[in-house]
Amino acid sequence: MDVGVVATHFPPAKGYGGVSTTAGVLSRAWAEKGYRQTLVVSDESIGGRLNNETVFVNNLIDIGLYKCYWFRRWGFGLGAIPKIWRLCVQAPVVYVHGIATWPSTLAAGFCALLKKPFMVAVHGGLMPEHVALIRRKKPLKWLFYRFLTFPSLRRAIAVHCTSVTEAEGVRAVLADQARIVLIPNGIDYQDYQVANYPTEIGVQLCFLGHIQPEKGINAFIKIWLKNRNPADRLVVAGTSADDDYFSEFLSLLAQSEGAIRYLGYLQTDEVKNLLAASHYLILPSGLEEEGGMRENFGNVVAESLAAGRPVLVTRGLAWDHLPSYGAGLVFERDENSVMEVLRKINNIDQAEWEMMSNYGRAYVEQNLHPIKLAEKIWQVLNNPDQPGDFFYRLKETAV
Repeated sequence: MDVGVVATHFPPAKGYGGVSTTAGVLSRAWAEKGYRQTLVVSDESIGGRLNNETVFVNNLIDIGLYKCYWFRRWGFGLGAIPKIWRLCVQAPVVYVHGIATWPSTLAAGFCALLKKPFMVAVHGGLMPEHVALIRRKKPLKWLFYRFLTFPSLRRAIAVHCTSVTEAEGVRAVLADQARIVLIPNGIDYQDYQVANYPTEIGVQLCFLGHIQPEKGINAFIKIWLKNRNPADRLVVAGTSADDDYFSEFLSLLAQSEGAIRYLGYLQTDEVKNLLAASHYLILPSGLEEEGGMRENFGNVVAESLAAGRPVLVTRGLAWDHLPSYGAGLVFERDENSVMEVLRKINNIDQAEWEMMSNYGRAYVEQNLHPIKLAEKIWQVLNNPDQPGDFFYRLKETAV
């Protein structure tokens, strides 16, 4: 074993978004490099429990699944204890996906106890507004962070962040007591083909993700409904909870009189088809006051760019630089800025759109190559004291 890996959810787990996807991409990239891995992950998936036959494996990856129950979102299951302990004892170094879940907390605690080198990817758990929300409204979780999460991060050889905002969040709570690496998520872009320009009349936007306040979709819809052209469309795909926010979404859906379609959860091939039929992807995280800015990266943005679809995204994520690459547009967290971006896309013709499409694909190929980025992470894991251009320093943005 070259590295032990702990994750709460792992592909093909459904319903757990970017953290699961990122874990799968990284492990596949390390396997391509010939690195031997042992993984401990929960069997949780909203589509039915995972098993060793359904989880991606090859001769370099050994999967250790444990049964998840009760607090399934956090990957709870007592079977994790012996598996993660054995992993931490045997692995030369451990990479932990996420914070404040059952397996990630166990892994960090066991590594600290054993004085085993480990690295943690925080996956949005310390975005500044998310931390502020926990401090204000979730006192028990804040105690958990203070007395379990933060001490373990201080013991890690590095904390992996994917955006400057996320790195600033880590710095705010840990000061100089953690070594931060700033490396974006890779994407298997070869799985995506660039489709032709959609020729249907009007502009079709698509949203891929959970229907919840931190994604900002309802706030965006309210602005879009007031500014769309008659032939414009919005297609929404993703999971939802049966709560007030989803009820509001359904009300907006009815008000749109057919301009908005809701497709629910989609399989990978269905997502690719939706992107191919759309002109732009939207990621309006942060538009809702209640949800704040929780998104640290946004894998759907990378997927959209790989498919040659320009993106419209809120400022403050990992994509503020996209306009300089000609691959998308960024809006501020207010109605006027969103309206301005919507007006701009209505004035973009096919030739200009196709340039944006090509620029987006080129950006992914040049900057989000999964094996190259995985190798950077590997360098930190195995040579944590060596300098690198991907170490984060306050107010710097180099990766």
